[in-house]
This record gives sequence, structure tokens and C-alpha cells, in this order.
Amino acid sequence: MTKSSDQIPDRLRVHLFRHGHLENSEKSLINGSTDIRLSDKGRRQMAFWGSHLHGMSASFFISSTLTRTKESLSLVQSDRKGETLALESLSERRFGSWEGLTREEISSRDPEGYKRWLEVDPSFAPEGGESLFGFSKRVLSGWDEVLHKSGFGIEIVMVCHSGTNRILILHALGLSIQSYFRFSQEHAAHNIIDFYRDHPPCLMTLNQTPESIMGSGNV
Repeated sequence: MTKSSDQIPDRLRVHLFRHGHLENSEKSLINGSTDIRLSDKGRRQMAFWGSHLHGMSASFFISSTLTRTKESLSLVQSDRKGETLALESLSERRFGSWEGLTREEISSRDPEGYKRWLEVDPSFAPEGGESLFGFSKRVLSGWDEVLHKSGFGIEIVMVCHSGTNRILILHALGLSIQSYFRFSQEHAAHNIIDFYRDHPPCLMTLNQTPESIMGSGNV
């Protein structure tokens, strides 16, 4: 991986985004592994980051294999040059039979499962889905692959999902998975995490959205 002369040699700066607003976001469905495209609003959100972060000197661009993150990444990357990588291990948690349902429908059809989900039971998996423990293990294996390929001394962009981002942020902060719902990841959220070779990571920015900068009516 090519190092930038303006980067700190022992630091890896990660611009971690959630994908933009989706075609079905207004329905508040659980998408999970279902492949849904960005809405026009989502494309505007991610294009905003592509132009707003004009000083970003990223040289490595990573997404999951789902369309919503790959499309979002292309808009953030814009005309920046660099290696791109799509990893299935960074895809959203698989929710099995819950996918395509609202939270109200899930709580009605599977009240015990819904309760265990809200309680952050790491061993619980919806029918045909994966547990939070299994999801976390998968995501962190993807992160290990990213870190192995990137090394330190560069700036990278990752566009992932709400669940994936939560796992990565908890890992960076050394927090328990029980804190999974303690912070939000809105559509097009921008987070910055600095990872260091010899000391703990530092969370620089959390859940910054285009709307928080421009106002909700301007994106």
C-alpha cells in the first residue's frame, strides 16, 4: 500500500461511513443481507461527503459486497485514485426470516426473539440468521484483513453498515458487545478512528451526518 508523505507513519486513519438512505428506508424494514439500492436522497448524502472531504488524502477504499455500500463508496471516492476492495465479511448482519419485516411485525411474530435482540443477547440468532457473536467474529475477521492490507501511515475509507460500524467502533474502544445499542449510526454517518501501531485507537468523530452540517432541508 502506497504511503502518503503527509501521514503519521505509525497511524492508520479510518474514515468509516454508513451507506446512504435506501429506496425502502421510509418503510423502516430490517434489510440485513438483502441487497437494496440507494435512494436519490442516499446518493445526494454520499456525494456530499465526496465533495465536502476535499482535503482527505485516502488511498485505499473498502466496502462490503452489498450494492448499497459499493454505490456509496464510489460517490465518496469520487475522482480520488486508490485501491478498492469489497469484502463479504463486512456485510450487515444476516437476519434470516426477519428480513423484509418491520420491527412491529417481528415483535408480533417472534416476541421472545425480539426481546432477546433488544436485550443484546449475543447468542441469539433469528431463524436462518446469525447471532451477534457470530456476526462480530465475521466483521472482525474482515477488519483484520483490511489492517493486514493497509498497514499504517495511510488514510483509508470504509463504507459499511449500521451493525458493522457498531462492531468496529466497539472493538476500537475496547467496549463490550453489550454496548451495541449505546450509540447511533444514521444513514451516511461519518466516523473517524485513528489506529496506532503501539497504543490504543482514538475515536475522533462519531455519527456526523450531512444533515448535521448542511441542515436537514439542504441535502
